[in-house]
Amino acid sequence: MKRLPLLLVLMVLLAGVGTAAFSYSVKLRYFKVERQQNDFVLSWQADLEEDVRSYELYRKTAYTADFTRLRTFSAHGAGKEYRFIDDQVYKSSSEELDYRLDAVFTNGLRQQVAERKLNYTPTAVRRTWGSIKAMFQ
Repeated sequence: MKRLPLLLVLMVLLAGVGTAAFSYSVKLRYFKVERQQNDFVLSWQADLEEDVRSYELYRKTAYTADFTRLRTFSAHGAGKEYRFIDDQVYKSSSEELDYRLDAVFTNGLRQQVAERKLNYTPTAVRRTWGSIKAMFQ
């Protein structure tokens, strides 16, 4: 019976040591989604990138059930801008877009670090051209 409190204290101390070893973190300075004619330009910059291996950028529309990965970016350090031009939005007739950014750490863990939802109105010409182009891909 006297050993039970000692075992509990030891377990608590060991649990604290295990969680302190994970100091992975990302702190974004900004995550922007800007419209440029018929495309969307996504950009972000991190103030802090501890043990980040890569970033994964995702998009979801009102017609997709889940997020679709657009691209994976290798981490290149805090203070440097990442940029992506999404020129495939016209394939969808959706008027709602949702972009998500995940950080993937060197140990394989991942963390969602940003999300932006926006509404837009695609033109009929873009919708038609997107449909024709999608048929041949």
